[in-house]
Amino acid sequence: MSHVEVELKLAAKSSAIEAVRQCLSTLSHQYSEPTKLTNIYFDTANKQLRQWDMGLRIRGCDGRYEMTMKTAGQAVGGLHQRPEYNVDIDSPELDLAALPAEIWPEGTDISQLKSELNILFSTNFTREKWLVTFEDSEIEVVFDQGEISAGSKDLPIQEFELELKKGFIADVLNLAKKFADIDGLHLSSLSKAARGYSLLSPSKELLARPDSVFDYEEQPLEKSLMHMQLLCQQHEDYWLANSSNARQGFSEFLRFVQAFLVHYQNSVPHFIHDTPLEQLRSDIADETISAEDFCYSSQWLKCKLAFIQWLSALTYQEAH
Repeated sequence: MSHVEVELKLAAKSSAIEAVRQCLSTLSHQYSEPTKLTNIYFDTANKQLRQWDMGLRIRGCDGRYEMTMKTAGQAVGGLHQRPEYNVDIDSPELDLAALPAEIWPEGTDISQLKSELNILFSTNFTREKWLVTFEDSEIEVVFDQGEISAGSKDLPIQEFELELKKGFIADVLNLAKKFADIDGLHLSSLSKAARGYSLLSPSKELLARPDSVFDYEEQPLEKSLMHMQLLCQQHEDYWLANSSNARQGFSEFLRFVQAFLVHYQNSVPHFIHDTPLEQLRSDIADETISAEDFCYSSQWLKCKLAFIQWLSALTYQEAH
């Protein structure tokens, strides 16, 4: 009924989809034909579940239904690790009593909570699936294409997800690195649910300009790498939102990353030395390269995957 979900999300431009499919076809895999999935997401008017960092949905496929609750986890760039509870249900009706009592904050009135839950948004997409045997792991790769809808608003879904079924997190990252020669892929830190919640905001949130440096000598290496991943995501979001001076700030951040690597040169794994930081700094200085071109480039994906691999080796527990 429950497990810790470990997955990596790659948003995909249309130009990259066939290249990823071709790459998958060269691996040992079992292929499943596309299926249509409908997901309905629930929360209270004051977003109580969101405040608890929980997500509740009902998924329908071919007349069968499953209720899923995801609880607080952690995310590093596009690598997500989160407890998940799944319950088969006979109809698209919530059955909160079927979920383990220990997942709820102390003192939660389940009956009262259920009476306050409403449908907030839905996702409708087609899912293609490959169960890949890769190195010492089984990894499910899915391609989802469709949309997220909330009232009259919608957002497109076009992404690959790599979910660890059995084995090692390092193998998920190594499989993702096989896709990293393909332009048009971008590590995504937002779940479909998080993107759905963004549709409910009455106005677009203004982003603050991210910091380009921080005092990494005052904290452990793991925390410094987590901080760097956070800044990396913030700089991406800031530039993709066409914010002023975003290119310059991103360039300053990459210069800081290089200084960080010099400071930790005795601790840096070998695969970090191969990251194309100089090329990325050159690309970001080229005014003809847009934020989207940069953030969806093969070079940037390789860089982000390398740093996530470094951090995950220090922090994540392996799933078997």
